[in-house]
Amino acid sequence: MAARDLDVEGLANARDLGGLERRDGSVTPTGVFYRSEMPDRVTPDGWRALHDLGVRTVVDLRRPEERAGAEPHGIDVVPADLDGDDQEFWAPYEADGRWGTPLYYLPHLAGIPDRMRAVLDAIADAPEGAVLFHCAAGWDRTGLVSAVLLRSLDVTPEAAVTDYLRSFENARAMEALHGRPSHVPQRLGVLSGYGHTPESAFRSAYTGIDVDAWFAAAEVAPATRAAVRTWRGAVTR
Repeated sequence: MAARDLDVEGLANARDLGGLERRDGSVTPTGVFYRSEMPDRVTPDGWRALHDLGVRTVVDLRRPEERAGAEPHGIDVVPADLDGDDQEFWAPYEADGRWGTPLYYLPHLAGIPDRMRAVLDAIADAPEGAVLFHCAAGWDRTGLVSAVLLRSLDVTPEAAVTDYLRSFENARAMEALHGRPSHVPQRLGVLSGYGHTPESAFRSAYTGIDVDAWFAAAEVAPATRAAVRTWRGAVTR
């Protein structure tokens, strides 16, 4: 288990976004944002462990039909569908498999910015306490939200890539826990077809995010901008 991984019963791809190196030599604060796969198998002890870590809000990035309706005691669950149902946008990415890779990240931010804006609003509006956000595998949708949050604190590309690749390292544990494939060979095949590796695809997307320009284009509310830029007040800019 890596240092930032969470030891939570029912999760195999959960970690703290804290402790990642920023360009100024500092690191991201711990205990502010956690990322994970779906918490459908989290046990009562697991929810208590998350509560002990300070989690008071869980933001569910999944589509409505994917949600299992977890209602952990003392933790708010906020639905914030990152995908949406814009078939005109999604059709080409679903047809060739890019939906399961970072190759859709920049087009997503540009083409359907309201989806990410709603997620960031949910994060900004959450009550005091840590926020855990997740999708199904904690890989692609969760990876995109993580990229925006890490970019907002100018985390180095190397550190951001390392965080993204952790999901590949956790793939077998996820498969064993959840009884569903992670489709690693398929992901690698799609990326290879576009001349990428997981590292290069994520790095390209990550370095291509201009947070300030996107905030303006997406008309992100000032309060949400401030919450993202300061990681909910944990960082003084």
